Amino acid sequence: MPLNPFSVDYHLIADTAMLAGEIMLVAGAETYRVEDTMIRILKTSQFDRCDAFVVPTGIMLTLEDWRIGTISLNRRIGEKQTNLGNIEKVNDISRKYCCEELTLKETFHQLKYMQSVSYPHWVTYLAMIICAPCFVLILGGRFRELFIAAFNGLFIILSKMMNQKLKINNFVLNLFASYLIAFTSSLFQHLLYEDLLLEPLITGSVMVLLPGVAMTTGIRDTLEGDFMSGGARMIEAFVIAASVAVGIGIGLSSCNLIFSLF
Repeated sequence: MPLNPFSVDYHLIADTAMLAGEIMLVAGAETYRVEDTMIRILKTSQFDRCDAFVVPTGIMLTLEDWRIGTISLNRRIGEKQTNLGNIEKVNDISRKYCCEELTLKETFHQLKYMQSVSYPHWVTYLAMIICAPCFVLILGGRFRELFIAAFNGLFIILSKMMNQKLKINNFVLNLFASYLIAFTSSLFQHLLYEDLLLEPLITGSVMVLLPGVAMTTGIRDTLEGDFMSGGARMIEAFVIAASVAVGIGIGLSSCNLIFSLF
């Protein structure tokens, strides 16, 4: 079918693909999934070349045809927040567009004004408090460890609230939260319960901070042959895990140092 530069808004196709990719990448989607969705949208332009290149920190796309010209966009991606609901929404909208159930303008409008799938803050905070004792129980903790783990969940909530206000680097926030968890747990052991099981208590308490999604996404990207993005995701997971480990080490050491001096 011949291309008619006046029949289709090719720039809007590029903008739509970029917007869909940005929402998915910010929501924590694998890079190969983002590229697949963007290319599906771009191919509706019927250009000779439809390329999308995605890494965890940026997106580039190109539409190229000798009869029309070249359209190229790039977008820098900053902080990401895992949201599987947003990924599912974008996937559904893009598939409807590719199946001609939605027009191009309707698709762009739905993506532009899509309401993010979210939960009230109090639900998220309550889940954090409940999650820590559940992991401690799985790891062999007793009732006293469960109680302290629930208390430790408050430190994770505190770090999340600080992030909302101050926009501090995640490495620092994870280090701060894990430090308080380790210090407080050790403090309970020195002051109240000498037989307190620190290993399941601290491990279960910091489980919410561990980068399970980042590691899984990195492995899936690597298996899809995207070694650059997969490696970047794994490095991200390693840095997060390292910040938690450093915080725990400093917390335990500082508490033991304090009690060794007095």
